[in-house]
Amino acid sequence: MPFGLKLRRTRRYNVLSKNCFVTRIRLLDSNVIECTLSVESTGQECLEAVAQRLELRETHYFGLWFLSKSQQARWVELEKPLKKHLDKFANEPLLFFGVMFYVPNVSWLQQEATRYQYYLQVKKDVLEGRLRCTLEQVIRLAGLAVQADFGDYNQFDSQDFLREYVLFPMDLALEEAVLEELTQKVAQEHKAHSGILPAEAELMYINEVERLDGFGQEIFPVKDNHGNSVHLGIFFMGIFVSNRIGRQAVIYR
Repeated sequence: MPFGLKLRRTRRYNVLSKNCFVTRIRLLDSNVIECTLSVESTGQECLEAVAQRLELRETHYFGLWFLSKSQQARWVELEKPLKKHLDKFANEPLLFFGVMFYVPNVSWLQQEATRYQYYLQVKKDVLEGRLRCTLEQVIRLAGLAVQADFGDYNQFDSQDFLREYVLFPMDLALEEAVLEELTQKVAQEHKAHSGILPAEAELMYINEVERLDGFGQEIFPVKDNHGNSVHLGIFFMGIFVSNRIGRQAVIYR
């Protein structure tokens, strides 16, 4: 797919001709790329163009999603023409690349590039508060993330850079003194991981996250046949149903 072309901008899309359009895709590292497609191109073709840019071969774990007109996250139906799909359902033609199918164990992932994107996704799940963590788990994960993203502790004259780095889940409300104390604990955790290669630290991070409650689950609020509110979830073991009171979930493998 061609990239970096000079484009004319319209209200909704950058347009090269009546038969082509350019859509933006936000990657898991927060960078945004543009993909030039024909108006008949499917979501799968767009996903493959993104995978080519990222040098990904194991594309079957990943998907593209967008925000609907009601601001709900919705997966792209990959077999359908993408432009028609976005015109009909999307709030704007901005796509998000991410993991669609989680695995029970990271050892299933064969390619290093796949494991790196998977690491970015699970780290995002933690930092955006989608997974519940204790403070001890938060500190341990943050220390591994710093090792994976920045390398060894002794490369830095001080650990002041940690104050500019997102270490803790966004829903964790911390007073300044507590935040400073936890940041120092993360620095010590980082020091303890000196000598571990970034790729190894990423695997250790993923292994920690795999043990967290809710890992790999996508949950939807629905009504049962009596009109009661329940949660319908999907994950790598199958489908599960739970109510809001917290009874044991019923799993359909």
